[in-house]
Amino acid sequence: MPNVKKISDALDKIIKALFEFKDALNEDVKTELVEVPHTQIVETKEEKQIIMPADDNFESLKKALESEKWPEAVNPNLICDPNNEQDKLERGRGIVELMIEPDLKDLKVLDFGCGEGHVAFVATEYEPTFVVGYDNKENNKWSAYEQKENLLFTNDFEKVLEKGPYDVVVIFDVLDHCKYEDPISLLKKARDVLAENGQIYMRCHPFVSKHGTHLYHQLNKAYAHLVFTKEELEQLVPNQNFVEESIGVKFPLATYDKFIKEAQLETVHRREITSNVDNFFKIPKIAERIISQNGFESFPEFQMSLDFVDYVLKK
Repeated sequence: MPNVKKISDALDKIIKALFEFKDALNEDVKTELVEVPHTQIVETKEEKQIIMPADDNFESLKKALESEKWPEAVNPNLICDPNNEQDKLERGRGIVELMIEPDLKDLKVLDFGCGEGHVAFVATEYEPTFVVGYDNKENNKWSAYEQKENLLFTNDFEKVLEKGPYDVVVIFDVLDHCKYEDPISLLKKARDVLAENGQIYMRCHPFVSKHGTHLYHQLNKAYAHLVFTKEELEQLVPNQNFVEESIGVKFPLATYDKFIKEAQLETVHRREITSNVDNFFKIPKIAERIISQNGFESFPEFQMSLDFVDYVLKK
């Protein structure tokens, strides 16, 4: 016969251990914010302490930036290598498959703001009737892809008009970086070449997101562009080879909706891709920097949580 008492005791221990494990999962990590004259990071077994300087001068903030406590802007495993053509083509394939809803077979496609042309090139694999990659300046990467009969790259919008109208227009991470053109004018152009039943697939990349300027290729630190001035960032990263200048959208949803409305487009669907703002950025001296430097009245937690905003638009 089994020993009932031993089995009962063992079950009691297992149940107790499970409850303790559940409590541990639900308990928030204690974070204490303390201001002292110099930046320090102190960890104990009982709690984590983030200790920040009493002032917000550049050198003190630079020490904080160099610490392991400053969160990353992007998971390093997800960063596309800007010097690797295969990486960029795979990124282009991901954009086509994740962003565009319809099957591209027998459709006409425009990649508006095509950059080096990876999305337009990959789109030809899905049997569209024709693909145009348009950018306001010519890119020397295009020549490697131009041998395809159903693909055209151009920086002449008249040629875009000639090949239209388009069933699908892709505007991926362009609107926030269109420093040479007004965003509303850009969207009006996209509307003008859109087929009556066509749709625009647009991803917006707010300036206030943790990686809003693409600085992560050289300095993978979240919100660094909100904490430091432009001049300070130039000291931290003298040669910002992969940074994309931003038009500085600080209230994303209201701003993008205004652009869309004034371009006489209609939103079919909007999706916000968000992530939590780490408590690190709510430390008083860092939060104050973010607020004062970017013209906010209070800590912009909601705005900062918006990594991307995706739209499907129609006429």
